[in-house]
Amino acid sequence: MEKILIVKLVISFGHGKYVSGANSYINEVTEARRIVSRVVNYLEKLGCTVYEFHDNTTKTQNENIQSIIRYHNSKIRDLDVSIHLNAASKTNDPRGVEVLYVSENGRKIAKKVSDAIAKVSGLKNRGAKKRTHLGFLKGTEKPAILIEVCFVDSKADVVIYKSKFNEICKAIAESISGKKLPEPKPNPGVSVQIRTGGLSPEMVAEIGKYFDDKK
Repeated sequence: MEKILIVKLVISFGHGKYVSGANSYINEVTEARRIVSRVVNYLEKLGCTVYEFHDNTTKTQNENIQSIIRYHNSKIRDLDVSIHLNAASKTNDPRGVEVLYVSENGRKIAKKVSDAIAKVSGLKNRGAKKRTHLGFLKGTEKPAILIEVCFVDSKADVVIYKSKFNEICKAIAESISGKKLPEPKPNPGVSVQIRTGGLSPEMVAEIGKYFDDKK
């Protein structure tokens, strides 16, 4: 299978400051903003050039999508990414992650991203899904994916999302870039050493007895 090299990309979140998205147990716009910023941080650590876009000005849905598309198409890049959170109807049951695409190259990346998110988080893997009617996927000129991280109205999804936020963001960055972030170094813990100098064993025992008496 041909490997798609992603070095430069544009990433934005669906909707905007004045153009609301889905809202239930969590708010789509609030969380998508957080995801974009964290994923950008990880991608930059992985050596990617990333252009990050947040729409804080438009007031209508049409203006919003056109503003997002215009920004993406203004940059030299290998991939366009949009972050969303899904919604259907309120439930306690799990629904999961899916990644939408329109082109064949988009499909390959979409599958990698969906698989990676599901693996690290435990979210149900709904997989890569082709969508030909979405403005973002149709309007951007490079391979594009639209990530529906989880469902805002699934209590099970939201519990997983909150507990695995960093893992999900890392999985997005790593699966897009094809690189791995370094593992954090283990914390050796803190040790305390007491220098006794020339104290005799009897004197050390006496000091220990003093501290025991203070308990």
